[in-house]
Amino acid sequence: MAIFIIPICLFFLCIFLLKISISFFNKKLLIDKPSQRSNHSKPTPKGAGIILIPLIIFSTLFVFFLEGTISNDWLNFFLICLILTLVSFFDDIYNLTSKLRLLVQFFCVLLSIFFLGEEIRTFISNSEFFEHIDISFNATFFVMSFFLIFFWMWIINLFNFMDGMDGITSIQVCSLAIATNLLALLGYLDSEFQYLSIIILSIFLGFYTYNKPPARIFLGDVGSIPIGYIVGLIIIKSFIVLNLIIPFIIIIMYHLLDSSLTLAMRIFNNENIFQAHSKHFYQKILRSGRSHSEVLNKIIMLNFLLLLLSVLSTKLPFLSLFLSITSTLSLLIYFEKKGRI
Repeated sequence: MAIFIIPICLFFLCIFLLKISISFFNKKLLIDKPSQRSNHSKPTPKGAGIILIPLIIFSTLFVFFLEGTISNDWLNFFLICLILTLVSFFDDIYNLTSKLRLLVQFFCVLLSIFFLGEEIRTFISNSEFFEHIDISFNATFFVMSFFLIFFWMWIINLFNFMDGMDGITSIQVCSLAIATNLLALLGYLDSEFQYLSIIILSIFLGFYTYNKPPARIFLGDVGSIPIGYIVGLIIIKSFIVLNLIIPFIIIIMYHLLDSSLTLAMRIFNNENIFQAHSKHFYQKILRSGRSHSEVLNKIIMLNFLLLLLSVLSTKLPFLSLFLSITSTLSLLIYFEKKGRI
């Protein structure tokens, strides 16, 4: 019963706390001020993540405790998430250097992979793919761990990169939470993922009421970095423990392609990839004069299709993946063309 009552309470608690925090952040001057690369025109409070992330962590641990599924691993992961939250909060206030931010992220992800070490070893041992590779087990483990670290850090940063438009992160996180819950209901994921996804959904729906266009508060690095870490945890843990990854790749396809293609083009043009910019596809169409609501509605429609394809991929993985890539690319091409007008 608690699993149904708690999310409802969290939804309204989140709305209440955000309403209070808006005036508090204004008084404390925790404001995102418009600049040349900004996609908004008015100073807006930022830092909603300092409310959302602790709510996710402590309410999830509470539900895990009630359901008897709490473990040392989850305690470790959420402790690491808290570290990222605190460092990112200081970044919102003091603008830490990119090198320091990446160093902290690398340390947190490396520690997380260490805690997942046994699951990674089991995954390698049970995988038919690695049976045909003529390298030692230790070398395979090292390569696999390196790949997971790189992939996890990329997820963390792409959620940070993409958090530049009203409502976009809320919609992406809610879409992933719904997909995770559906996969759990269908028996592809453990109950822990279902509990976590319901809690994330209820909290980010509450956040959406204040973050939808026109946004009255932003997530800030204190929210985008830790939620990227949690998304990465869900994807990687599902992959190495349950051998399930394509549905998650599909549901975050817009974030993946927009960020990856933008980064690739900046590298091709010899630009400093560590320097802030406004060259994402959604940013280009916003700068052409389209409203946040118009652009967000198109992303919502795409995410609804991606949600269907994510569930369908449990039966038709490669067809679903192909359709998700082509549909997302179509929207990006549309944004690119309209952004030139």
